[in-house]
Amino acid sequence: MDFKSYKEELEKKCEKIEEELATVKTKEEKESLEQKIRALYKEIAGEIRELQIIQERIKSTIDKFKKLQVTETEDDTKIMIRSFVQAMTTDTLGSSTYIAEGWNYICAGKYDEAITVLKNALKLDASDLNTMTLLGWAYSYKGMYDEALGICLQVLQKDPENASARNNVGFICYKKGIYGEAIEHLSRVIKHSANRLAVLYAHYYLGLVYLERRMLDDAVFFFSKAIVLGPNLIEAYYHLGITYQMKKMEGAAIEEWKRCLKLSPQNWWAKKAKEQLELGGLDI
Repeated sequence: MDFKSYKEELEKKCEKIEEELATVKTKEEKESLEQKIRALYKEIAGEIRELQIIQERIKSTIDKFKKLQVTETEDDTKIMIRSFVQAMTTDTLGSSTYIAEGWNYICAGKYDEAITVLKNALKLDASDLNTMTLLGWAYSYKGMYDEALGICLQVLQKDPENASARNNVGFICYKKGIYGEAIEHLSRVIKHSANRLAVLYAHYYLGLVYLERRMLDDAVFFFSKAIVLGPNLIEAYYHLGITYQMKKMEGAAIEEWKRCLKLSPQNWWAKKAKEQLELGGLDI
């Protein structure tokens, strides 16, 4: 029985005692009711003591937690974004030292430094779309989606066919739960862009959108198409496995996660795939 159900049961017992209290007429009825009250009070007091013990334990855990020192790790979102940015090259972005430095900072996970460098670059040339696009990605890394969205929309106003900026807008809309706009932007990249890398990731991001919306057949389609376009896109295999798992197709899910391990055992997504296999008690 969960706590909520147990609490409701206790409240019903109290209500029943209160009802009996109004009808007591004999000594025997009074003694019987007294025993019920004592028993209920004793039961509740015992539960309170148990909760207090647990409370003291968690207080001790909190003290230990405050002293804990760990190395910062990246979440799924940062890894998703990094995959696309790392696949880009400084030649694609431009030869500016500032741009190259900002790109390298992003790939190294130094997002604050990347933002500082790229903002300095914009002070020298506020119209440079490559710098603006990369700054949008840097903001996305930091989870500063409003700032990222604002600067990427500026890029698209000047260059509506900028696939990198439009992909980022689609990704940001996905993270903000604006699924209709996410689909619109990512679909446009797929239909109109000649940038094969951007098209690849647009398919992958659309898979994420449909997975989030529990439109699993659509998610399977876009993850599978991303894999056709980029056979080494390990995160697509991982999320395809998650999608199959949600469709109750355990065998297919296992195959996708095993492909992750085969592609690159030390990759971050492969390690997550291994966790999924281990959770299922599977022999890997």
